[in-house]
Amino acid sequence: MLQRAEMQSNKVEDLIAASTRSAYLIAPGHDAARKRLHDVLAESPQDMTHDDMPLPEKPNFPYVQELRMPTLILIGSSDAADNQAVAGALLMAIPGAVRVVVPDAGHLMYLEKPNEFFSMVSSFLHAHGL
Repeated sequence: MLQRAEMQSNKVEDLIAASTRSAYLIAPGHDAARKRLHDVLAESPQDMTHDDMPLPEKPNFPYVQELRMPTLILIGSSDAADNQAVAGALLMAIPGAVRVVVPDAGHLMYLEKPNEFFSMVSSFLHAHGL
């Protein structure tokens, strides 16, 4: 029983280490954000201890065409190519959507560039009276 717990602990530590090294989650050069990601994952390791990780759902593009509200799509320039493609598809599918590619940021731009992230979201909401 103890051996299984140790193996589980090593698995979680390995997953946390792999996640914090990912250039798609945190762009290179953002060491403070990388440490914050490590701390967040280490504080909630239960989310990484099961083997039934769900597969990502496919976006339901036919329905997003019905959206009629201001939509801001933020994507980091270092994010994974499939996320870049989804952001582009959403931009084309949602009437009036705005996409902003955040330079030198990965998938977790709110950890890498929290001030810029807040400013972009705040400005977008303010510009739309929200």
